[in-house]
Amino acid sequence: MNASAQERKLARFGLFGADTQQRVLTKNGLRVRLQDQPFQVLALLLERPGEIVTREELREKLWSSDTYVEFDAGLNTAIKKLRLALGDSADNPRFIETVHRRGYRFVAPVSLTLDPQISAAQGVPSEDPPSLPRSSSGVNPTLKATDRRPAWRLRYLGPLTGALLLAVAIGAYLLLRAPDFRVTPSDTVVVADFANSTGETVFDDALREATEVGLQQSPFLNILSDRKMAAILKQMGRTADDRVTSQIAIELCQRAGSKVTVQGSISSIGTAYLIGLTAIRCDNGAPIALEQGQAGRKEDVVDALGKATTRLRARLGESMPSVQIYDVPLEQATTPSLDALKAFSQAFSTQAAAGDVAAVPFFKRAIVLDPNFALAYGALAATYRNLGEAELARQNAIEAFDLKDRVTDFEKLSLEAWYYLYVTGDLEKAAEAFEIERRTFPVSSRSLNDLGVIYGSLGRFDKEIEIDRNSLRNGAFAAATYGNLAVSLMALGQMDAAGNVLSEADKRQLQSDYLLQVNYWNAFLRGDAGQMQRIVSQANDVPGAQSVLLSEQANTEAYSGHFEKACELYQAAAKLMQNERQDEAAGLSLARAAVLEAESGDSVRARDLIARALHLTQDQHVLTLSALVMIRCGDSAKGRLLAEKLSKEYPANTFVQKYWTPVLKAMAALRQDNGREALSLLSGVEPLDSAAPDEFSSSTLYPVYIRGQAYLKVGDGSKAAAEFQKMLDHPGVVVNFPLAALARLGRARAYTQSAKSAEAVGAYRDFLQLWKGADPDIPITKQAETEYSQLQ
Repeated sequence: MNASAQERKLARFGLFGADTQQRVLTKNGLRVRLQDQPFQVLALLLERPGEIVTREELREKLWSSDTYVEFDAGLNTAIKKLRLALGDSADNPRFIETVHRRGYRFVAPVSLTLDPQISAAQGVPSEDPPSLPRSSSGVNPTLKATDRRPAWRLRYLGPLTGALLLAVAIGAYLLLRAPDFRVTPSDTVVVADFANSTGETVFDDALREATEVGLQQSPFLNILSDRKMAAILKQMGRTADDRVTSQIAIELCQRAGSKVTVQGSISSIGTAYLIGLTAIRCDNGAPIALEQGQAGRKEDVVDALGKATTRLRARLGESMPSVQIYDVPLEQATTPSLDALKAFSQAFSTQAAAGDVAAVPFFKRAIVLDPNFALAYGALAATYRNLGEAELARQNAIEAFDLKDRVTDFEKLSLEAWYYLYVTGDLEKAAEAFEIERRTFPVSSRSLNDLGVIYGSLGRFDKEIEIDRNSLRNGAFAAATYGNLAVSLMALGQMDAAGNVLSEADKRQLQSDYLLQVNYWNAFLRGDAGQMQRIVSQANDVPGAQSVLLSEQANTEAYSGHFEKACELYQAAAKLMQNERQDEAAGLSLARAAVLEAESGDSVRARDLIARALHLTQDQHVLTLSALVMIRCGDSAKGRLLAEKLSKEYPANTFVQKYWTPVLKAMAALRQDNGREALSLLSGVEPLDSAAPDEFSSSTLYPVYIRGQAYLKVGDGSKAAAEFQKMLDHPGVVVNFPLAALARLGRARAYTQSAKSAEAVGAYRDFLQLWKGADPDIPITKQAETEYSQLQ
């Protein structure tokens, strides 16, 4: 057999296949009898799916030039026979739509595939067109009673006309005749963009977004993530913005190793709309299920799509009990407003292309268009959190949580987790919600990323590594996931592995402010000043990166004793944030600068900076650092009162209750020379020693540092030295935060207290060498020099 016979192109639509070379129409692999002229009409329509083929074009191509009178009757007869073969209806067409006084249009999704098996020489079994006689009850009498659809299915068909009911009955009949094919939870499903022949752009993107939400209700179906689709499109020589048409979806599906692609269509029939969903096998392009819905008005399209999505889930193998349990109406789970849904979809595409700041207006517009759009509130909360706007994140998370009963069970768990993260701060409950979602539903890269962040924040780096690697295996090729994985690897001292992760992200051309920050930390830990500077120079090209890298430069300067320069850099970062209307982030930047000044012993500058921070915002994070600065500057009573106030206002907050409250009270106890009380307060903090609260960009090991100072206070130099050594032994945890430098001084003092003179001299030299170019008037430096001279 020659190559052309082996690899002929087939047009597939619904459960049908058309071999235009051999002029063979098949249905579920069975040949359908169709005369030559109706087949030629079909072939012309399949060449231009979604477009009008005029009657004049059909006459010119299929009828002789001297045919006039017979043409109209001949074409009408050919169309009638064609519709009969397809089980189609002129009143409610699934495939061929009559365009009044103009011609015909093929309205179903069409995919072209290569099929080596179908050949006229093979003797394809044939099947007569289904006339499907109906009983008075409207049930197909050719089906056994035991083969009939369960009665509950009928409740989705109310809005359909009688002709469309017939089409659905035909679909059920065809399904029962189809070979057994089932999707399993381990298989992935590719959702293609909709074929929109209505000319109304409001349907673009919005219907695909809604379809994904509807399918993701299922604990059975695993939807291929947008990030993995974008990565594969890039491999195909396309961009992430390219529309995933039916043909592209098949190729993408095959490259991803997915099992099924779901392809949707919408067309207008007068003032009504016809929505179609076709499930197509990725391996051979064969359709396995077709569901349709009709909407009398534009406002009813999402509802009709939701019902079609529910039916499709059952057709793909999900059990009826599962479909019934996880079946929130789509217009409730998302929004009945197509304009809001479109804005919501645009927000995500903008976020992927231009970052969080650019996405905010689209999320806001979606909420304005539908104030009950729970998912939009939740996504906006997460976006504000990324931007460091904690109060705005909290407000939107509350709105989303209040509307959580409107969304799917899958999304409800995410909204609950975000509520615990952004409102109550209860990280244990947030992790529990994500773990339930992880066990109940197919893997979600977004939820895995958030769960990994929680474990990393709690200092459980091994757990975050496990989750991030799992997320990457499942196609979450996101900059944040690569960054989080690299941070945890660095925390455990696995620098080579962290470097490999960052190199992989670079190969994928991933870029974000956070990824630049992580690369900066990696270069700092390697002592590569040149690479650090190169990373800083890239900040201008990445949205939001300038302020982030200025803050990191500030920490690096303070690490070497350059507090004057560090203060300038933090203030420059705050100014950029204010220009972008990020007052909370700007206030936090000034508060961090105040902490550095307080630790260096400059109380005057520290008080000025914290006052400026409080003028911008009094959110939880800035108030926490305010308490720290007050205590360090000698106002222990006021600082302790503020710590107690925070404890009352955030009773469930993991970091407030289990980290900051005991640490701040221990600091206050030290100011009152009560080292034993400080040690008692810090005894319960040890599980969170390596945690990374949001007050700082990385873990600071503050509890370890204060515990070391407490042991010095009670005269136990040996235990004090052990605490400070912990900080020096874990550079990947504390990175460039200046407490790591001050830990060297703490270790020197501990050796002195333990009468280990030689070790003390070496430790002082180590510290003073690190700070040899430090600002000359830093109080703590002067103290260190005096102590060192007394050992000579």
